[in-house]
Amino acid sequence: MMEFKSGTVSIIGKPNTGKSTLINLLTDKRISAVSDKPNTTRNKILGVYNSQDSQILFLDTPGYQKSNKFLNRIMVQSSLQAISEGDIILLLIDATKKILPEDENLFKKIESKNSIVAINKIDLIKKSKILNLINKLSTEYSFIKSFIPISALENQGIDSLLKEINNFLPFNEKLIPDDIYTDQAEKFYISEIIREKLYVNLFKEVPYRTAVVIEEMIDKKKIIVIQSYIIVESSQHKQIILGKRGSMIKKIGLESRKDIQDFLNCKVYLDLRVKIDNQWLKTKDKAFNYSSI
Repeated sequence: MMEFKSGTVSIIGKPNTGKSTLINLLTDKRISAVSDKPNTTRNKILGVYNSQDSQILFLDTPGYQKSNKFLNRIMVQSSLQAISEGDIILLLIDATKKILPEDENLFKKIESKNSIVAINKIDLIKKSKILNLINKLSTEYSFIKSFIPISALENQGIDSLLKEINNFLPFNEKLIPDDIYTDQAEKFYISEIIREKLYVNLFKEVPYRTAVVIEEMIDKKKIIVIQSYIIVESSQHKQIILGKRGSMIKKIGLESRKDIQDFLNCKVYLDLRVKIDNQWLKTKDKAFNYSSI
């Protein structure tokens, strides 16, 4: 009889390396907000992968990047905590970028753990460069169990990655039931969909200085009514999000509603408004609560 394995894999890495794209692919669910802007993810988000002989709990974490900004410091703390929580650490690096001192610092933080490095975005570079990078990293960081080239966007190398993770999982029973695929509430994923649209449609610092709160969801048989707020710091940011004659918030609302309907598999009425709270990024309680809802 085949012995069952289960455990937690913490996915860490610098911003914009593709962590959220990877966890969404691995779990076949919309677990985490995705955009081409760095630091889209703000929370540790659990996604579950089940197979015949294993169960893997993946933790998607905020991008590791040192910063003096208040919210960024909280996000870095979240990433570091995930390192201590994982049975395996999956470090994601961008194959198209150079290895910098901050990357080396991240390697040092996982030296004592069972660690695998996934080299992402291999669809964007030549195979010879991938091999050179693997040779260089395996020489400098011999404590890493393996280096797996992947493309999360193009679904390349994922089977090899899962097989390698399975090699280092502890023998264990299932940690959670099969029908649970995340630890987050439904409201969280709806707020993530709206926040994703903010990142897609807005520029510069504006999406980074917003939060989304789902205040109420009312099931009216044939339609779900959702009352939600975009939290901003200033009237200037509020005007940017509203747009000329409300054109921007209408666009964000329409795009969000479409994806929310797909997520909930029912019709949705989305009441999306903008609220000013000039303290939300200045206190830990508010920054944590708003970015966790």
